[in-house]
Amino acid sequence: MSKFEFVMMFVSVVVAFSLAELMMGWGRLIRSWHLVQRPLFVLGWSFWLLVVITFHYLGFWEYQSGVDLRSVGQMLLGLSAPIVLVLLSFVLTPELREGQPTDLEEHYFRIKDWFFPLVLVFFLLSSLTDTLLPDFRDTWQTRIVGPALLMVSFIPLFFTRRRAVHLAVLAFNLVLIVVSSYTLDVRGL
Repeated sequence: MSKFEFVMMFVSVVVAFSLAELMMGWGRLIRSWHLVQRPLFVLGWSFWLLVVITFHYLGFWEYQSGVDLRSVGQMLLGLSAPIVLVLLSFVLTPELREGQPTDLEEHYFRIKDWFFPLVLVFFLLSSLTDTLLPDFRDTWQTRIVGPALLMVSFIPLFFTRRRAVHLAVLAFNLVLIVVSSYTLDVRGL
């Protein structure tokens, strides 16, 4: 087993925790659908998170060529963004009480002050991890455009609870990430 395969296995396990929590949350919502009220924000951001997890996991393949993770610090840096994805999945997924109605919009507005700072931390850690890539000096401008655009779009969400603003940012992010998923090549594969 190569060093990259070992690291990729470790990253895969961490990413699997994130996906498992997200999918189990969807399963709980489906089973309790008759008790769920106003699910738009939670469902929209959880779909967005699923695509971000997929992007991040597939993008990790790029580290196979030329990245020599020798130190524990480099390993921790490589694992830090996937760990934040796990935290994001746990924060976004609501706790449902059996037989009781759940207002998912209320849940969303309760967790937004944790969710969006963690999203920013994720993008910052991912960008910091990219500095380990041998071609980073030549490609940093193209690597930063998407994450920077997404991070800037989150700024209004820190200062308002207005539904229309949150809906507009969600719609913008969903369109951007879906269009990106069909137009961008997966680097490294």
